[in-house]
Amino acid sequence: MDAFLRQVQQTIQEYQMFERGHTVLVAVSGGADSMVLLQALWRLRDLLALQLCVAHLNHQMRPDALEDARFVETTAHRLGLRCICDRSDVPTYQRQHKLSPEDAARRVRYAFLRGTAAQLGAERIAVGHTADDQAETVLLHLLRGSGLRGLGGMAPVHGPIVRPLMQVSHADIVAYAQTHRILFRDDPSNHQRQYTRNRLRLDLIPALRQHYNARLVPALCRTAQLLADDEAALQAIARRHFLAARLAAVPGAVPLQIDALTSLPRGLQRRVLREALAEVMGGLQGVTARHIAAILALLQSEARNQWLGLPRGVVAERRYGVLLIHREVPSAAVHVDVALPIPGVCRVEALGVTIVSAQLPRHAAAGPFPSGDVAWLDADSVGPDVRVRTRRSGDRLHPLGSAYAKALKTFLIDAKIPRAVRDRLPLVVTSTGIAWVAGVRPAEWAKVTSTTRTILRLQLLRHPPEKAVDTALERL
Repeated sequence: MDAFLRQVQQTIQEYQMFERGHTVLVAVSGGADSMVLLQALWRLRDLLALQLCVAHLNHQMRPDALEDARFVETTAHRLGLRCICDRSDVPTYQRQHKLSPEDAARRVRYAFLRGTAAQLGAERIAVGHTADDQAETVLLHLLRGSGLRGLGGMAPVHGPIVRPLMQVSHADIVAYAQTHRILFRDDPSNHQRQYTRNRLRLDLIPALRQHYNARLVPALCRTAQLLADDEAALQAIARRHFLAARLAAVPGAVPLQIDALTSLPRGLQRRVLREALAEVMGGLQGVTARHIAAILALLQSEARNQWLGLPRGVVAERRYGVLLIHREVPSAAVHVDVALPIPGVCRVEALGVTIVSAQLPRHAAAGPFPSGDVAWLDADSVGPDVRVRTRRSGDRLHPLGSAYAKALKTFLIDAKIPRAVRDRLPLVVTSTGIAWVAGVRPAEWAKVTSTTRTILRLQLLRHPPEKAVDTALERL
């Protein structure tokens, strides 16, 4: 066995990529990396007791893509292997989902590979990523501002995906192909600089090698491995804190003790939140650092009851010391329409709130204007006939600070009020219209001005639950 094959075998054994008897689906594009991967696994198949099958996807992104498919199919048959070929209209998928060509191709390709493996009963999917690919990935993530997870690069084993060539360079692969007369097809798009990864491969990495580190690729791969090990250790710690902070097992929801979260270092807080989001969402697709920062700000807020809309229909709510992360579900409409005495108290059990009203002379109101759960309105503008009700079709609001009125539904969407909350928001209304969306925003026409004689002070009180998590979950 030559040195190249020994290195591939060592990588397979080091990361325990296969078990004896495994069926392995080999992803083959026709390029040098994938063709050498196929030949290496074919030569090692008896030693490792593997059953091999070839998979090729025509992305329909190049005029000669059909020739690539025929080349791969011919090679597989020559080796006595079954070949599954399929095609997908990646350009259309890219436009529909507003993705880059690279991202669209990657998503479609992995969906094809996983689906094909499931049909065949293949335990593993072997792909041809090399040490060069790993170095490029680390640099790309570094330039984008990634954390440890991104800087750890690609895992040698990720679920059914395995990368037996991760510890060999592309140059070694080309040399092996030449020595063993392994034919491959060159993809012209690999030399087109409109793609970020290509510019990095063709321009940045050669410059870094020339001027800073001739062994740049091994250095980046070594760094990726160290950071991946650190990531795994920190993730294990975060998992323990996640389980300690979690209050109850509820389908579709994760309630966390805020005190348990905020007592952690900020880095661990982020990781615990990602654990919770991944459990509710089934992954972290669409979740960015901006979303995590918004949840962290919610944890630090002095307001007791707030909510935050997140990607894919997920909501984070803060209620009485509990952070509840759950999928947004339409709540049953609550129809409320009751009088608000002035001054007086209006308790609305159906909404779990009480609104307290009082009148103050203008000169008695000192300090900055309140916000959130307290509002100051012009008593004369509001008038004596005031009611508390839930929203109705056709409701409009002229929000404070806005030059015009808008549909209440539009305002609530713009304010990122979760759908499940909108039908339970108490509205303070008069014959003029909505004077206050309680806890959110007063109306422009009801605001206090320099000519205001009497202030109508309104305060929203949310009924404290006997058990915080029970009340936080009652809408699910």
